[in-house]
Amino acid sequence: MRKQPDEMIRAIAAGGMVRAFAVNATRLCERARRVQQSLPAASAALGRLLSAAVMMAGAIKEGERISLRVVGDGPVGVVFAQAYPDGRARGFIANPQVNPPSKEGKLDVGRAVGAQGYLYVVRDLHMRDPYVGSVPLQSGEIGDDLVHYYAVSEQQPSAIGLGVLVEPNNAISAAGGYFVQLLPGADEDVVSRLEENISAAPRPSDLIITLRNPTAILDVLLDGLAWQPLETITPRYFCGCNRRKSRAALHALGSGELREMILEGEPARVSCDFCGRAYAFTPEELAKVLAEKGNE
Repeated sequence: MRKQPDEMIRAIAAGGMVRAFAVNATRLCERARRVQQSLPAASAALGRLLSAAVMMAGAIKEGERISLRVVGDGPVGVVFAQAYPDGRARGFIANPQVNPPSKEGKLDVGRAVGAQGYLYVVRDLHMRDPYVGSVPLQSGEIGDDLVHYYAVSEQQPSAIGLGVLVEPNNAISAAGGYFVQLLPGADEDVVSRLEENISAAPRPSDLIITLRNPTAILDVLLDGLAWQPLETITPRYFCGCNRRKSRAALHALGSGELREMILEGEPARVSCDFCGRAYAFTPEELAKVLAEKGNE
C-alpha cells in the first residue's frame, strides 16, 4: 500500500467545547526507525511518542517546543521525542534493539518500556526556565501515560490514542494518533456524545492503522459534534544538529578525556543521536577545544 503524505489536523468541535488533533505520521516515524535501526517494539514505542509530540505541539505557540521523555524500567531505556508547532519533530531511543514477544497479536510496547518509571513533559516557552511536568508511568503504553499526565498535571480530561504498524521487514507502514480534550464548560450532552463515540470506536491502534487519515479519524471520534478543522500541518523529521553544536558538546567533556583523544592521534567523531550524522574533529581541533576550556 502506498503511503499517504503525513498530515496533522488541529480541530474544534461542539461550538468550541472540544478541541481535537489527529495525525498521520507514518513517514516521520519510518525516518526515525531507519536512523535508530530499531526493532518492532522499540519502533512502536518511539513512533507513538513522536506522534503524540507532534499533536501536543499543535497546542503551543510558534517558536516554542515540547519535549517528551519516557524513562521506564523496561529494556528500551529512555525514549525521547521533541516537536515544534510547525510540524518539525525528532526523537531517539536508548536501546533500539528490543522486541519482546507479541501480546495478543500486538507489539508489547508496555513490556518494552516498562510500567515503573516516569513520563516527563517539558515545554520550552522561551522563558528563563522551561515548564517541566512529570507523572509516574501507568502502563508504559504511552497513550495511557499521557492521559494520566493531563488528568493529574493539567486537570484536563483527555482521550489519546496512538498506533504504529510494523511490517515483517521492520519498516513502519502506518503510524499516527488522536488527541481529544474537553474544554472547560462543556455541556453534559457533549460530554456524553464524545464518550459514546470513543467507546464505540475501534481500539486506537486498529482505528489508526485501518483509516490512516486524520480527517477520517476525526469523523469517527467527533461524529455528531459539528467539528471543523482550524489548521493542517505537515509533520517532518528535522534534527537541526550542526558542526558548531557538536563542537560545543566537546566542551562538556573533561580535560582528561580530551587529552586522551588528542594522544590517540586520530580524528574524534561526534555522532548525533537524532539523525546519525557524525562530525569529525582532528587532534588539532581538539587541542583548541582543550585550550579554550583552560581559559574558561
